[in-house]
Amino acid sequence: MGTLTLSASPLLWEQFLVGALDAGSGLHPILSRWQRSRALGAPCTGLPGEGPSVGHLELVERRARLEPVWHEVGGMMEALASAPLPSGRVALLADRDGVILSTRGSGGEFGSHADDVRLIEGACWDETSRGTNAIGTALAESSAVAVVGPAHYAHRHHGLVCYAAPVHDPFGELLAVLDVTGPAGAADPLVLVTVASMAYAVEARLRELAWARVAATARSGVESRLSREDGPVLLIESPGRVRQANGAARALLGDEATSGADRAWAAVLGLSWRELKEASLRGAPLEANVRGTPWRVHAETVSEGGDGAALAVLARMEPLVSRARPAPAPRVEVPPAAAPEKGPWVSLKGSDPHLRATLAEAARFAPTDIPVLLLSETGTGKELLARALHAASAVASGPFVAVNCGALSPALLESELFGHAPGAFTGARTGGADGKLAAADGGTLFLDELAEMPAALQVLLLRVLEDGSYSRVGESRVRHARFRLIGATCRDLEAAVRNGTFRSDLYYRLQGATLRLPPLRERSDLPELARALLAELAQSAGQTRPVLSLSALDRLHSHAWPGNVRELKTVLRLALVRAAGAAILDVAALPPELGRRSQPEAPGAVPPSRGAEPVADWSAPAAAPNTGDAPRALRELEARALQDALARSGGNVAQAARRLGIARSTLYRMVERFGIVLPPRS
Repeated sequence: MGTLTLSASPLLWEQFLVGALDAGSGLHPILSRWQRSRALGAPCTGLPGEGPSVGHLELVERRARLEPVWHEVGGMMEALASAPLPSGRVALLADRDGVILSTRGSGGEFGSHADDVRLIEGACWDETSRGTNAIGTALAESSAVAVVGPAHYAHRHHGLVCYAAPVHDPFGELLAVLDVTGPAGAADPLVLVTVASMAYAVEARLRELAWARVAATARSGVESRLSREDGPVLLIESPGRVRQANGAARALLGDEATSGADRAWAAVLGLSWRELKEASLRGAPLEANVRGTPWRVHAETVSEGGDGAALAVLARMEPLVSRARPAPAPRVEVPPAAAPEKGPWVSLKGSDPHLRATLAEAARFAPTDIPVLLLSETGTGKELLARALHAASAVASGPFVAVNCGALSPALLESELFGHAPGAFTGARTGGADGKLAAADGGTLFLDELAEMPAALQVLLLRVLEDGSYSRVGESRVRHARFRLIGATCRDLEAAVRNGTFRSDLYYRLQGATLRLPPLRERSDLPELARALLAELAQSAGQTRPVLSLSALDRLHSHAWPGNVRELKTVLRLALVRAAGAAILDVAALPPELGRRSQPEAPGAVPPSRGAEPVADWSAPAAAPNTGDAPRALRELEARALQDALARSGGNVAQAARRLGIARSTLYRMVERFGIVLPPRS
């Protein structure tokens, strides 16, 4: 969240009022704000009497609409208002119309003055009513802002310094404004940093609560798309914050555009959050140009409920290149088994006898159109083997399309596989969608987590395997697709057939060739595999490959590897970073918990709960903190904001100061005040 500090001299204000300054000249940033206030008809001398306000009943209704925000911000206001200033200050929460819903003050001389200028509950502080002020300007510009002394449009408020930051809901709509106001003589840039950090923390909390209400199937579907898609995929939240990105997206856009920074990705793609959100609701693709290459962006809404409001947008990118569909391959006879030492099989590293036997069997069946069933634990490399089978097949020039059957609800999975007609269901794309069967025509369809497919879809899939015919959801027209099918699961399919969760006719139709990859704990080539993966990771990182010490190999051997090869690769990637370029990767570089069994939770244990949330009391202040607690809490919040800015800036002081909206000299004083050690620049 960017910050802005507006200040001015009394002379500048007087010159503006008499028309001696051109507001459009850009000579001073305050002039355009004053011009906006004048156009809105705000009084420049201040409002006589009370000014605009709402009655008690309407105030109660407005508070009820912001109940979730109050739960998150109530305690923060106490800390803000309790800072040790001789003249006092007041903390305020206003709604999106600028109506003050709650106040917290620390007394002192400023308390009575705050009442005089109507910093009270029910009073309206939008720009139309009071001109340039922190609450109204934060609402108008949707940005954290400080308005110091004569920068206020109304002369009556020239003795104030106000700091405000907007709070947005998880869907990007402005909800409220958090404000701290005090006497102009007590201006402190750190207060704006603290207020902006608190507003950001409230937004983050509201987002997490919204994500917790998203159906588990939808969340797992999003995670699966990010991990399974070959092309770049981004999960983007309002106002343009990248929540997650897969490896292809990070490689294409760079870490700066996928590190969570607001709008950084938009500068690369040339697309705004609003454009993406509207495209996701219409079901229409967008086009973007990244480093001279044209891309088509498919945006899909991730919503909290059934109302269609976009909590986030899943943006899937595909290059705008034409591809001719290959003709269906003729059937070929099974050739004699050959040791797969070259070609696509080299991606499955290791010399374990069981692994080599599986690859030899895979090489036998790869050139045929016989369905292949991969039965192996998670993380053993099922998708790698599926891709190798495709690359060695007669349809290698065609597409390889992967679908995770366990990541989507039954309705979504049916639409994903078979496609849908225009208007087939609520949220369907205007022009319809072809689905993965059509996308895999002339190539290979890889169905991962096959055992999770609902029974009704199993029947439809069996029909496709029999004669290649299918129909899109909501459409009677029969279509055809020819593809090589590879299925995979970590479950016991025979047991699923026995208990009736998987159709026996589909199971026997898929049983053309069954391949099993051994789990890592049963393989005899762990040292060889670890060295090969380490060399691959070091090369990708542009580092010299370190040598694994004997003690490090012993520690690797002592681990049970429940995540198999995928877990080993993650461990080695972390160790490579921890080794920091050392020639020998010793046991100290490995995660400390590796090879040690964690204590299981007691049966029936549940995580601690906060219990029922009390109804917020807007009229009464929160429980008073112990002596010194509030100033200490404010100090901790300021220190946390500073540390966060330094961390997000990689130790770059100038960049951290820009994030906080303060001068570098101020930042250095803050560092000294809080005893913070500056991190090394990354």
